Amino acid sequence: IGIVPPIEIKEKILDFQKSYPSNKVCFFHEPHITLKAPTGLTEDKSWIPKVESVLKDYPQFKIKLDSVSAFENKVLFLNPVFSLSLVNLHLKLVSILNPNSEPDEKFFEGPLYHPHLTLGESTWGGMTEEELVRMKKRAETELLDIPEFLISFVRVFQKEKDGEPYYKLSDIPLLNYKNRKYKNE
Repeated sequence: IGIVPPIEIKEKILDFQKSYPSNKVCFFHEPHITLKAPTGLTEDKSWIPKVESVLKDYPQFKIKLDSVSAFENKVLFLNPVFSLSLVNLHLKLVSILNPNSEPDEKFFEGPLYHPHLTLGESTWGGMTEEELVRMKKRAETELLDIPEFLISFVRVFQKEKDGEPYYKLSDIPLLNYKNRKYKNE
């Protein structure tokens, strides 16, 4: 479950990622900020109504990507400016989908959550650490002018089996106060 930037920003990031032939990240998934990792998301999709119930009442918010960083020189990513709305939405989703689990260090959920948009990766993403260093320098000049954008929906991703790319299963809208229907209307 993730946040996908608007099409023009998404295409700019994809073009940047694809300019590195060894980068497999763009093959496995489109640019996004993960809100909820796959843990607790069962194949029967019985969890989707729970997600919809949270999102329909969660107000739209804005995100700004403002810096380039890395996890242990293995994952290069864009950092969003801290957003309480983003963190709170993550925590709500984790609480309804994995209510009894400990924070998962593999997926960085709960108090370990670090929102990011992955640009390149060396473990499964195919890039070398040297390529990631070069990519970081380029990203700091080419990708830090991305304007703030509105989050109006959350995307649910799915993949058929390991080793295959994720694809869009559905987009679930967030609450838009301008179009909200009140009981007295």
